[in-house]
Amino acid sequence: MGEAALLVLEGPWWTPAHKPKRPSVLPFLEGLEKYKGNFNIYYSSFYEKQSFRKALEDDLAHTREQRLFLYIAAHGGSRMVGALEGEGGKTISSGMRLTTLLRGIRRVARTTNIEGVLLGSCTIGANRTDLLATLKTSPIAWIFGYACEIDWIPSTLIDVSILEHAMALKKEDLRSRTKIIGAFSSALSRFSGDYPICREENRSVPLKYAISLLCKPQKPHASPEDLTRQLLETLNWDKG
Repeated sequence: MGEAALLVLEGPWWTPAHKPKRPSVLPFLEGLEKYKGNFNIYYSSFYEKQSFRKALEDDLAHTREQRLFLYIAAHGGSRMVGALEGEGGKTISSGMRLTTLLRGIRRVARTTNIEGVLLGSCTIGANRTDLLATLKTSPIAWIFGYACEIDWIPSTLIDVSILEHAMALKKEDLRSRTKIIGAFSSALSRFSGDYPICREENRSVPLKYAISLLCKPQKPHASPEDLTRQLLETLNWDKG
């Protein structure tokens, strides 16, 4: 058994009528797991706050690893996570409020070893004040998210790259903002900052304007900080 575990909580992306094969991020992550061989995956699905809480708590109850990483992959919009629409715009699941999701994460993080949280949802990364507050009141070292409406395939590939590099950080590396930024810079350097990953009304948004990295190093008296600008500077994506 590896010393690290990736907890994956995924909401449905499409109804069977829209995509009968029900695409999932899990096969991408299983490929990384087989390639790296040094971590385990715990996977659950959720529809709303009750199933999210149950999935999160059940997964944590079965982990024995010393280092945990949380990946939440679901539809996002403004301050909601996990909403799903069917044909004709009919709501199948209204999802849950971002504040509810973050409250659940904080509750479990205080008694477990969750080091980082990747939010693979549209627009949720734009709520930086909420994410900073979550870091302030929990031992989590970093949170990464997207600030606009992202395409599914490109963002999933980016998420896999981020998880690969973030999980490769040593425990002591989490004391350093520089090393945390370096891991995310290495992960994102595989991609173009100018790639139009987001759709926003009648315009596209490049990757460099679509990401958020919030951090609180795991050392005494550290304060949470928005490191997005420093990350862009490290990548040389801050020009133009």
